[in-house]
Amino acid sequence: MLLAAVLAWACNVAGMACGAPTTEIIQKAYEQEAPSSGVRHDKGLKIVESTCDKGDESGRFLCQVSFVSDDDPDKRLYFDIVSAALTDKGWVLTSGLCKR
Repeated sequence: MLLAAVLAWACNVAGMACGAPTTEIIQKAYEQEAPSSGVRHDKGLKIVESTCDKGDESGRFLCQVSFVSDDDPDKRLYFDIVSAALTDKGWVLTSGLCKR
């Protein structure tokens, strides 16, 4: 809880928006997981849309994401729930997608 309060204060001081992660932020966090995910990581995964809740006291957000994969010849639309958190190293995914 203290980390979330400190990050919120830092965002206000720096004039940055620190609300729920955007689709672009979730995509970037997913791509940053590639080295630790190994074969589970889909390099062709593209998040099309995301909707996140208001977050909890620890700064974790649950987000519903829809995505496609370049590896899928039928280009089906997939859905998942991810958990994202803003840390001192930036946004990270704590569950969902590459965290299976």
